[in-house]
Amino acid sequence: MEFRAPAPENAAPLTAAQVASMLGGQVDGDAEVRISAVSGLASARDDAASYWLPRTAVETCAAAAVLVLPSDTTGGSALPEALLRVPARIEVARPDLAAALLAQHFELAVPRWIGIHERAFVDPSAEVGPGCTIQAGSWIGPGCKIGAGCVIHPNVVLEAGTELGPGCVVGANSVLGSDGFGYVWSGEKHEKVPQQGIVQVGAGVEIGASSTIDRGTYDSTVIGDGCILDNQVQVGHNCRLGRFVVLCAQVGLSGSTEVGDGAVLGGRAATVGHLRVGAGVRMAGASVATKDVPDGATVGGYPAWDIKKETRVIARMRRLIRD
Repeated sequence: MEFRAPAPENAAPLTAAQVASMLGGQVDGDAEVRISAVSGLASARDDAASYWLPRTAVETCAAAAVLVLPSDTTGGSALPEALLRVPARIEVARPDLAAALLAQHFELAVPRWIGIHERAFVDPSAEVGPGCTIQAGSWIGPGCKIGAGCVIHPNVVLEAGTELGPGCVVGANSVLGSDGFGYVWSGEKHEKVPQQGIVQVGAGVEIGASSTIDRGTYDSTVIGDGCILDNQVQVGHNCRLGRFVVLCAQVGLSGSTEVGDGAVLGGRAATVGHLRVGAGVRMAGASVATKDVPDGATVGGYPAWDIKKETRVIARMRRLIRD
């Protein structure tokens, strides 16, 4: 493997003025104070930036700068006294988003290994793009295609034919391209349906640790660009996820589920197979979709339905119990 050092322009600290320019904000205070990291309010060092949102309690803060809302958009929430003593306050429209973008910038300054670890296996027929990292114990099967800049953490398995777009991250112990759960009852036994498809993952997808994505039966299982899968997520065969879908921890999608762009499924949410979860849907944690969910809906419960009705039912059930 090759040890790649950060580019000098990424490693250098930034002044508050440079940070404001990069994030589209304005500086109140010392514009020349230098920032080299992003930290929490309570733990920030004197060379770090942090961020504050209204109604967040803070007693002390030693940060060099703090990202805050513009003074006319705080909804009447005054800055805590501790933040007024910080050398610089950088006013931005979204402090939380600005902190994430700034942290991404500094992350580029962290040296990392680039290349294929000597204890990883990559089949000779697999294609690995430039700038990829494949860590120890990973197994990349025949015919796999890995786009530029991907990071494969330890003990990941990419079964034959799996395709990753550029800039993907796959967490440790995840398996992509395992056989889908396909069987047909013959009257005497369960006959296995050969799983002949592959897994196709778009660009910039992040897959957490110990997640599994099954290959398609005859066609592909597809994960769209920019999707985020948390740890221990199961995506069944022939599922199709649109762009920027979020699946939180332990979500389980049964085979042939389609999920529209921008949908977010809370932890342990699930679907039965052969249905569509629409674009922009929000599914509450532990809810189960048993039929199609229309675009933009917010649902909860089992079976999943309108979240307002679900919360009313729960409230009435609790009122039935008297101590």
